[in-house]
Amino acid sequence: MQLGFDIISDLNLSFTNKLDWEGKPTSLFCIIAGNLTDDLRVLDHTLTHLSKLYQGVFFIDGPLEIGLLSNHTVRTAQIAAVTEKYKNVVYLHNNVVIVDGVAIVAINGWYGNYMPEDEIDQIRLAYHMHEDVAYLHKTIEKLQLHVDVKKILIVSSSVPDVELFYNEIPFLSDDDGLTTALSEDTERKVDKWVFGASDKMVDATLDGINYVNNGCFNKNPYWPKRVEIVL
Repeated sequence: MQLGFDIISDLNLSFTNKLDWEGKPTSLFCIIAGNLTDDLRVLDHTLTHLSKLYQGVFFIDGPLEIGLLSNHTVRTAQIAAVTEKYKNVVYLHNNVVIVDGVAIVAINGWYGNYMPEDEIDQIRLAYHMHEDVAYLHKTIEKLQLHVDVKKILIVSSSVPDVELFYNEIPFLSDDDGLTTALSEDTERKVDKWVFGASDKMVDATLDGINYVNNGCFNKNPYWPKRVEIVL
């Protein structure tokens, strides 16, 4: 059995640049790896559109949706309020979805996709990054013994590992990235990692895990990229 997902990210939409996705879906499900828009009204319009084209739409925020890190709690609550009215749209912040044996786990990650404004903002950035990685650690660990979960698909709106920047790291950091959480994958359930925030087209396998992205970054035309998990 194969389960397919269309992946998209980094569209940076506005009222003058709306999404027209008619005729483009290749799968029943869509994964959005962040950075759709900074406007909640445009986010609502976009999710309305996509929810009519897919059986399920799974979304994680990027820094574009959050804006200032000092507003993180308020903003995630606002995004949750937008998505709650759709029966087939899931905001993946602190929320795991299981589809036909595949668990979808998502974080923003805050790794290389946000430039702090000052020292206080740098502290906020470190806090949220480590909070997301801790959540990923704990969630992967819990899913190891979950009998209904055969494979795990991880989504982040930031590049998950320093190696995937391909020597073009946009910041100085002593962190290795988000993939430290994979130490909890003792049953080798993690199959793919979908990510955003990179304009490089990546489809690479590291230590048996397939890392894939499909950022728009004003590409025209722009199409979904289909990833498949074999069960």
